[in-house]
Amino acid sequence: MKPHPFPFINEGSKTIQFHLKMGAASHVSLSGTFNKWSTSELEMTHVQDDDWLIEIPMLPQGKYYYRFLIDDKMWIEDIENQLREPDGVVGFYSVLTI
Repeated sequence: MKPHPFPFINEGSKTIQFHLKMGAASHVSLSGTFNKWSTSELEMTHVQDDDWLIEIPMLPQGKYYYRFLIDDKMWIEDIENQLREPDGVVGFYSVLTI
């Protein structure tokens, strides 16, 4: 069982931690409205087996949409985060509210 939900907002350290389980990936990026959907700015770290992790500085209050980009080819929503909204095409955006 995980110690907390993801994304994890750490008020003490003023950071936000994102986590993804993706065994078949060789590269994972975090992309969203908070970084203008940049695909190269927030590269996740492969921490063990199929676990990927990134910690970013706290964002200003607001509502943000994000996804993970796998191997520069496939977009997926955050399956650990149940908050999502339709993307207007065929998928979903994950939602982060600060």
